[in-house]
Amino acid sequence: MKHDRSFFTTVHQTSLACGVLFGIALFAISCGPPPQGQYHVPESALAAAEKTMPPGRTQQRQAELPESATVQLQRHPYLKNAFKTQVRANRRSGLDDFYVTTRQSVQHSAMIGNCSFDVLKAFVAKGWAPIVMVQFEGRNPEVLPISDYSDHAEEVMLQNPNTSAKRRLGYEAFQASWTQSSRKQCVLITPQQLTDIDVQNVLGRYLPTTAFQGITVRSR
Repeated sequence: MKHDRSFFTTVHQTSLACGVLFGIALFAISCGPPPQGQYHVPESALAAAEKTMPPGRTQQRQAELPESATVQLQRHPYLKNAFKTQVRANRRSGLDDFYVTTRQSVQHSAMIGNCSFDVLKAFVAKGWAPIVMVQFEGRNPEVLPISDYSDHAEEVMLQNPNTSAKRRLGYEAFQASWTQSSRKQCVLITPQQLTDIDVQNVLGRYLPTTAFQGITVRSR
């Protein structure tokens, strides 16, 4: 009798142990393998996006020119005052003469030298209308502000602030004429006097520093 009781006790303990081991096995299957060393933290959406970016594009370039920009010249009375009388352009010193003669009609102006075409576009994007001397086909050189540019149309528009008519020039024709007539200069007329730092801070919003390191600023 005692032998039978010992047999049933052994069987019961064995069954219980098997049940416990079976339960542990089910738990491991449902939960997966235990963590090794540290918990897994899902990567952020930004980190995942950076992994899919081409090399050199992990950070978006902050200084970037918009594809187009417009300055509403009629809303700037200081520009209109500068063009109340006809501006006479001298082939050799047109912009310099304009810069000097505007002293009588505007309080603050600046002559910017060593400009690039992108620098002119950055001024337009800021809301400043760079004044340049260009020559339209078959006509004498003219001094006019740039009111618009469009990379899609590859055109710039120039306009006398006291009229609504705009003159168009393709990028290639404009750059050829402006480089020769204005010698890569422009005049800015603004409500406040501009310093070198003011101009550089504006250009830094749209262009890399290397694109405007050589500019010069002469203002009053």
